[in-house]
Amino acid sequence: MRRPAVALFLIVLCARAFEAGDTALLPSSESLGGWKPAAPARVFTGSALYGHIDGGAEIFLEFGFEELTVQRYADGPRSIDVELYRMTDPTAALGIYLERCGNRCEAPAAHRGFPTYTSLGRSQLMAAQDRFLVILTANASDPQTTVALSTLASDVVRCLPTGPAPDPGKRLPPGWVAGSLRVIRGPLALQAIITLGDADVLQLRGSRTAVAADYAAAPGQATCTMVLADYPDQAAASSAFAHLRGNLDPEIKVLGEGQESFVFRDYSGKFGSAVAIGGRITLRLNLASEPPRTVR
Repeated sequence: MRRPAVALFLIVLCARAFEAGDTALLPSSESLGGWKPAAPARVFTGSALYGHIDGGAEIFLEFGFEELTVQRYADGPRSIDVELYRMTDPTAALGIYLERCGNRCEAPAAHRGFPTYTSLGRSQLMAAQDRFLVILTANASDPQTTVALSTLASDVVRCLPTGPAPDPGKRLPPGWVAGSLRVIRGPLALQAIITLGDADVLQLRGSRTAVAADYAAAPGQATCTMVLADYPDQAAASSAFAHLRGNLDPEIKVLGEGQESFVFRDYSGKFGSAVAIGGRITLRLNLASEPPRTVR
């Protein structure tokens, strides 16, 4: 009989927290033993994020950033910083998560009670749930601190929305290399994979979403990369393709063209291709051998 009452209490508590803003989502000192807030929480909105992340705010803004709440908890000389990023939508939160954790992304089964996308280490926990990205960083890695890290994260996560987790990997052909999945919404995320041109060369505009992942012919062999960019319709994809073709980086040499397709060699000597079909542009990158010069 007590469990429904506890569940109802948590629902009411979380609802009040959302009404009060993101600061109220942070754990209180009563639930953390000797861990207490070391100072008032700090809140950053919009471009004020530059005041917290030196040189790293641009990628958050590109994906769609709304607000960051930061709170430091301390227990004697040990401390844990909690960063709660509110993004514009779940895909934006996941995009940042994948950028930050890279090939350290772990399977959800490893972290029962945490979101689908969670990476847990001895001194840091990162999780994406709904449109929130949660990052907890400790200044120590002893077992007691690691337990407090997990407790803090659990207290934050239980008050976040629990809608279905985005699954961008479903758009890609099966067989991509674990840890290589990426989400792209603008030039910064794309340039982490390849520099095709200046500015928003794929015309994603911060709202259209491309996905990318690596593929290997066999374990241990060199990988190639596939990027799929989806548009509202064929006309939008054709317009973006024309923009891409007309604004390629000078270091990229076009070797052959077809109807809304071309093959190229990049600045590293690797080959690639770009094809627009329907409402999608497909890029194949880092190819060891030259594909057919007319692709479709």
